[in-house]
Amino acid sequence: MEQDDPSLVRQALAGDPSAFDRLVEIHTARLFRLVRRFAPDEGEAESLVQEAWLRAWQHRRRCSPDRPFFPWLASIATNLTRDAWRKRRPLDFADVGDEIDSAAADEVPLEARLEADEARARLANGVRGLRPEWRVVIALRYDGGLGYAEIAAVLGVPLNTVRTHLRRARAALRRFLEEENA
Repeated sequence: MEQDDPSLVRQALAGDPSAFDRLVEIHTARLFRLVRRFAPDEGEAESLVQEAWLRAWQHRRRCSPDRPFFPWLASIATNLTRDAWRKRRPLDFADVGDEIDSAAADEVPLEARLEADEARARLANGVRGLRPEWRVVIALRYDGGLGYAEIAAVLGVPLNTVRTHLRRARAALRRFLEEENA
């Protein structure tokens, strides 16, 4: 999937809209999961994803086929999310891990599914309480699947800042969950 990105980017830069359409097909679900973590509802997330793709198309000349495509796209979406935060109160953090494979869910006992749902809800509450810069790195890491260096590039911060934010976010979540269980 991702190995096709450089050739698709080259084709899109050469003016082939179908290559860009293919990039949209490949990356929209992943981008939506990332943006949904910061949008108050699915409609807002869809709007932000559409705006991210529009800006990606408008600024496609800034994209290099020699660099990974998704981190570039994620930086556009992250900037849009930041703009949304500035325009109004910080966006709510959506439920963590709400996409459950229905076939696998049927095989898991009901009690185990309920416990997992409860754990995800507690985790989502904990993430809601994190500082915005920690929520961003959590979303880019776990929803976007980006590595530390990619997160640093997306956010325009040093690599050690990403490591620090992730470490502090995990520690805060751990404390929150321990207090919840006490």
